[in-house]
Amino acid sequence: MQYESIIVKFWPVAFLLFSGPSVSQTTLNVAAASDLVTLQPALASSFGKNDRAVRLRFITGASGMLAQQIENSAPYDVFLSANSQFVDHLSSLGKLSPDSVRVYAIGRVAVLWRDKKHHPLSDLAQNWVRFVALPNPKLAPYGAAAEESIRHAGFWDQVRPKIVYGENVRQALQLFESGNADVVITANSLLAGRDPQIIPDDWHAPIEQKAGIVTGTTHRQTAEQFLEFLTSPEAQAIFGKFGFSSPKP
Repeated sequence: MQYESIIVKFWPVAFLLFSGPSVSQTTLNVAAASDLVTLQPALASSFGKNDRAVRLRFITGASGMLAQQIENSAPYDVFLSANSQFVDHLSSLGKLSPDSVRVYAIGRVAVLWRDKKHHPLSDLAQNWVRFVALPNPKLAPYGAAAEESIRHAGFWDQVRPKIVYGENVRQALQLFESGNADVVITANSLLAGRDPQIIPDDWHAPIEQKAGIVTGTTHRQTAEQFLEFLTSPEAQAIFGKFGFSSPKP
């Protein structure tokens, strides 16, 4: 099973590329939300057990940016969005096949503090917190959920001047890792093994992550097989390991 991952930083200039073996029969181009980057090797390996003739090529970026690319006829086969609204919109335009659309996971939002401890969210307003990194809420649903959670806690006005935005969940985390933020609120899936502080799911709207098949794909059957795999017990176990919840039946 060949696995390739491309992380889109700025379309179409910069890419970060990881590649696997060089022989394959079918390449499936999967536009994937940034919160899925840590799962990609496991998903590819598991899917490859059933079909080793398929090469999965993940192109990773903010859901909003990927949706714009698909609307402009980017050559993808499958779209895995962290925001259900982008998928629904593309489906209404005929850019995604409506009968292929499905929820494949429920995302969770988490907080990581510089001192590696857990704090009440009200501490975001404390003076020792200078900068708070969030994904851009216009492009990434985790950013919108983070903002909604801070508003729910009642400290948005105090915290807002401290916020620095990353284009997506990964870039928000990079702001924290580079020392340019004291706190990051981002996708729980990127914080595995770091003891993140999970934000209660009733503090924000559910992050329903939807998938769909791009209408112009020439690999419809393979794309259908991949989406069926994503909702299988085997794939859902992988999502659960990385902090996602399973969609309701």
